[in-house]
Amino acid sequence: MSVRGGSTGTVRNMPPHSLEDPMAWVVCAICALLGVLAYGFESSVLSWGLTPRQVGTWLSIALLVGLWMVPSLPPLFAVLLALLVMSLFDLAPIAVLLSGAVSDAALWWLGAFSLSVAARQSGLTGALMARALHSLQAPHTPRWPRAPAVWWLAMVFALLPSSAQARRWAYSFCLVPSSTPRQVPRDVVSAAQLGAALAWLPAQPANLLVLALLPAGGVDRFVPAYWLQHTWPLLALALAYASCVQWCARPALGGVTPLPQVVLGSRELSEDRFAVQCVVGIAAVMVLMVALQPLHGFSPGLVSLLAMVVLFATKVLTPQSYHWGVDWPLFVCATVLPGLIASFAAAIPAWGLEWGSTSLALPFLFCLRMVVPSGVAIVAALVLATSWSSVQGHDLLDTAIAVLVAFHMVDFMFRRHTGAGSQARMLVAWATVRSPVTWAGCAVYYLWWRWCGW
Repeated sequence: MSVRGGSTGTVRNMPPHSLEDPMAWVVCAICALLGVLAYGFESSVLSWGLTPRQVGTWLSIALLVGLWMVPSLPPLFAVLLALLVMSLFDLAPIAVLLSGAVSDAALWWLGAFSLSVAARQSGLTGALMARALHSLQAPHTPRWPRAPAVWWLAMVFALLPSSAQARRWAYSFCLVPSSTPRQVPRDVVSAAQLGAALAWLPAQPANLLVLALLPAGGVDRFVPAYWLQHTWPLLALALAYASCVQWCARPALGGVTPLPQVVLGSRELSEDRFAVQCVVGIAAVMVLMVALQPLHGFSPGLVSLLAMVVLFATKVLTPQSYHWGVDWPLFVCATVLPGLIASFAAAIPAWGLEWGSTSLALPFLFCLRMVVPSGVAIVAALVLATSWSSVQGHDLLDTAIAVLVAFHMVDFMFRRHTGAGSQARMLVAWATVRSPVTWAGCAVYYLWWRWCGW
């Protein structure tokens, strides 16, 4: 079957997808070579002040990054292989490697997934998306009768903790015919994802990953009230930016393209109004209970677990829908990665972290994001942040907030230039560097960093 042709048949003579990124195989080859040299010249390695356990841990890091960059391999395979290697070679205690599975963040994951599945099954997510599309169809109105699309989209992405599912909904929004230029839906959806990640912790996997890295006291303080206390200026700017982009956009050539009848209102999408009301009520109570955690004393994970029980009790969520609607590979990665990050951070020598500051988080993540996926970038940043906080004696919570905000800002900058189709990573990076929005975002981040006093 030819790729360009429309005939049906068997796909032949297609290059293997595992060779799409040669850099991944270069990283794996370097990892194997360093492993042979390290264990072949162990006396020389020890003379540098490094232990074999540190060298083995670094090789595990290189192996994990190399496998993550192979497009044909699922990310879960690389995480489990790194866990197996570190366990078999006794590079870290198994209690440390599996510490994320017994943390309060694991309960956060279960509750966030249950709320996400219930919102999709009841039609709430589709109804919010329909309102966003309806708002985007009429950007020029004299009396501002409709709320900006970014407001509805931010609520959609706040209900989608899975990055893969959020990516599919974002692509669907950008592919719907609209009267605005193509860049406008990308800007709106990118700002909505940034706003959701800054407003609500379970809206982004990186936020929940940090929860498992914090000690018990840090988890109690890392609630939406404390998070919003630091991120609300950037959240307001993201919503204002998307609103201005929408309402100031000029109609594209060809006039207004009518939306399909199925997305013109929420009644067609909401099959069960009672289910929608239950999901909205449970989500509102969950947010309120988590925000008031210092008053009632219940941990955020327990609150999210109680919300999941209520969803099952009201039959809004069924075992079948929960089983098929949850991103289980992401959940397994989230329970394993905190232990791996802590082990990797412990292997970094103290003399390599005598310098540095949280102000370097943004340029470090920006440069790293040019060559590696976003998941690899945030894991590498958290490894350095955890080790640097331990060596310098800083509060890991404050360091993690600065790193998380830098990651979300960088993700927003790159996401604006990533379309629905496959694009070369360097082309996206070059378009991101040339964009004035990127440089304005860097200035805004450092103004926020100075405002927070870090």
